[in-house]
Amino acid sequence: MSRVTIADVASAAGVSKTAVSFAFNNPERLGQATLERVLGVAQDLGYAPHPAARALSMRRSGTIGVLIPQRLSTVFANPFLGELIQGLGELCEEHDLTLLLVPPLDGSLEGAIRQASVDGFISLGLSPDDRALGVLDRIGIPTVLIDSEGSPAHPAVNVDDQGGAEVAARHLLELGHRQLAIIVLPPARTQTHSTPTAARRLAGYLAAITAAGAPEPHSVVAGVSVAAGAHAFEALPRGRLRPTGVLAMSDMGAIGVVIAAQRAGLRVPDDISVVGFDDVPASAWTNPPLTTVRQPIVEKGRLAARLLIQRMKGRPVTSPAPLSTRLIVRNSTSRARNLDLPMYGREIE
Repeated sequence: MSRVTIADVASAAGVSKTAVSFAFNNPERLGQATLERVLGVAQDLGYAPHPAARALSMRRSGTIGVLIPQRLSTVFANPFLGELIQGLGELCEEHDLTLLLVPPLDGSLEGAIRQASVDGFISLGLSPDDRALGVLDRIGIPTVLIDSEGSPAHPAVNVDDQGGAEVAARHLLELGHRQLAIIVLPPARTQTHSTPTAARRLAGYLAAITAAGAPEPHSVVAGVSVAAGAHAFEALPRGRLRPTGVLAMSDMGAIGVVIAAQRAGLRVPDDISVVGFDDVPASAWTNPPLTTVRQPIVEKGRLAARLLIQRMKGRPVTSPAPLSTRLIVRNSTSRARNLDLPMYGREIE
């Protein structure tokens, strides 16, 4: 049976070959009705226009793509990715596969997907309704999500984000903290709503705070880097409303809060307590060592790779139960005191 060509799709859809090319590479250049007609015909005919789909059908790529919604410079600022790749890499080595990091290409994650010659994708942190997943569906590449919401089409590997966050907030509340702040993970790409991971962690924090009858926390959205955490600290309330406890959704953000607080003349944890999330190796070496929620990052990578390899072999896969999290108490948290201390001892440079 001969392979379906772009000319076949153009003829069946009643459009030019250029229009078919636009449908897959520059869909914004077509009207909605034409785009839907071309994509529908292509799907019916089984047309796969790009190298990744052809490599998959011939089982010759030997590569798994790690789909990353941010720029590599942003992602590598967080040691979380290194831990995750360690887990992914272990399974790839067992199966003689290689890993390819796939960040946005010229700002387009969809364009990067179309150019990547891989047998399957691990998607990191994308929301279930992200248009990039729609592209993956159309071209038929097996995909497993990490830190998202699973579905029959897209199994997802997660940890107990909500439970871990609830335990972290309860820890500060039991230490007597009532004025709390939350450093929230930013939306993925250009979306305006929270990622599934951020939503689950926020739900956990708020559940503990509401149950304790504490005031509504102050929230700041910040990225997963030390610099982002430091900027988030600068945005916290001053004076009587200053938080005595900070719950950060990433360790690097928490470390940034600690550094900025110390530069401002505050003592951690005497004046302000800080809790992170992830337990990356650096969290044990900060001054003071960081109290944080440990998630099994390496195991998360192993599990996601194992599921994807099964999908690539044509086996059915469902989302596994969330992996367990655990609070690791170190020296960045203590009982609330010095509640009347001014917010800053000096300005941050």
